[in-house]
This record gives sequence, C-alpha cells and structure tokens, in this order.
Amino acid sequence: MTPDEALRRSSNARRLMADPLLTETLDLMERDVMEAWIVCPVRDTEGREALWRMAVTTRKFRDLLHGTMESGKLAADQIRRRDETLAQRAKNLMRRA
Repeated sequence: MTPDEALRRSSNARRLMADPLLTETLDLMERDVMEAWIVCPVRDTEGREALWRMAVTTRKFRDLLHGTMESGKLAADQIRRRDETLAQRAKNLMRRA
C-alpha cells in the first residue's frame, strides 16, 4: 500500500470513528455482550465462549480502526519526507542550471 493510500484509509477510519452512530453502536454491543456474559449460567460453557468471542471481535474491530488511523501518521510523515526530497531535488537542479 502506498503512503497516499494509507493516508486516505486513515482519513476514512478517522471519519468512521468520529461518527456518533458507529461509536454508540460499538459501545452498546460491548455493554450488551458483557451483560449477557454476567447473567450467563456457569454451566453454559458454549454460550460464555460465544459471548467472549463476540466481545473480542468487537474490541478487535475498534482496535483495527484505531490502528488504521495511527498508520496515517506514519504515511503523512513518509509523504512529507518524499515531498521535501522532491523539493530539495528541484532546488538542486535549479542551482546547477
């Protein structure tokens, strides 16, 4: 993935994480799963494991979006260095001419 693509993806992830509907939905999912886990009978091993997997999946989804947002910082730095390098090359060429 190019730095430009990573920056675009980061921007999209930031937009999604800023959307109140998405954050409210994820929060609600986490609360509902925890409540279901608390009231789940101890003997229901399969049910508790399914709830645990849902909790992990919800957390992983949120973490992946955050990771995508953070990768945009690295991509922005790479783009800045690339552009500075191009600008420096252009200056050097102008000096030689």
